[in-house]
Amino acid sequence: MNLTYRTNFLLKMGIPLILFYLYFFQSSSTTTLVAAIIATIHYGAYGIDIHKKGNWPKVNLEHDQRTRSNAHFAGYITCWAMIFLLFIGSVLILNTDIPLTFPNLIAYTILASFVLRWIIRDYLNFLPLAEEG
Repeated sequence: MNLTYRTNFLLKMGIPLILFYLYFFQSSSTTTLVAAIIATIHYGAYGIDIHKKGNWPKVNLEHDQRTRSNAHFAGYITCWAMIFLLFIGSVLILNTDIPLTFPNLIAYTILASFVLRWIIRDYLNFLPLAEEG
């Protein structure tokens, strides 16, 4: 759904708010706090970018063909990176004395995959289009 930049920003800022709520009132997990901080930084940078360009009242064409294909490519790379990290992490946990449990490995891998996906997707979306002609 294509919304204005203002509405899209306000909806996306709900994610860090929910994560901070979960940290302070439900779980008190360090992973939740780290995810909340990373999401706040990510969406704060997104808001600053919108403000610099003066796009608040404009419609965000977020789901055109180029951004969708970039998101799919980033998801594909992230999926294989997660599989690789989980395999290597589980082998290291079983064969060494690393003080890491399997639930922590899974949580940190999921958190790292979100960050990796955001970085790859945003990098590809902000590349200039190739000049034709």
